Amino acid sequence: MKYFFRIILVFTILTSCNKTDKLKGFEKRISNLENQNKILVDRLNYINTEFIKPFKIYEEIVLTELENPPNQIISDYDFLIKNYPNSFWKHEAKNRIENIKRRKKYWSKKNGWKLPEKPKKLELTEIIKSSSKLLEKIEYPAPPIEIIDPTISCPGC
Repeated sequence: MKYFFRIILVFTILTSCNKTDKLKGFEKRISNLENQNKILVDRLNYINTEFIKPFKIYEEIVLTELENPPNQIISDYDFLIKNYPNSFWKHEAKNRIENIKRRKKYWSKKNGWKLPEKPKKLELTEIIKSSSKLLEKIEYPAPPIEIIDPTISCPGC
C-alpha cells in the first residue's frame, strides 16, 4: 500500500509539473502574440501616416482642382509637401504646382478654369474632299500657251 501511495504521489507531482509547464508555454505564446500584435499595429500606423494619409490629401486636392482658384490649389499642395516631406506624393505635388503655374492664365473668378480646347481631328479624306470642292468653285484662267519656233542649232556654228 505504501508503494501504491508513492506511485500516486510521484504521478501527481509529474502531472502537476506538466500542467505548470503547459501554463508557462501558453503564457509565452500569449506574450509572443501580444508582441507581434504591437509590431503589426506599429507597421499599420506607419503605413497609414506615410502612404495613406498623404494619398488621401493628394486625392482630395486633385478632385477639387476645378472648383478652386490657382493660389488655393498651390497652397494645398504646399501643405502636403510641408507635412509629408518623405512621401511619394511630394514629387507629384511639385509637378502639379508647376503645371498650375503654367495654366494660371486660364483661370478667372467669373468662369473658373477655361482651358483651351484641342483642335478637332479631321480625316485625310475629308480634307481632300473639302479642298477639291473649293478648287472646283474657283475659276482661274489657264496660262497662255506660247508657241516656240523650232530652230535647229548645230554645235559647230
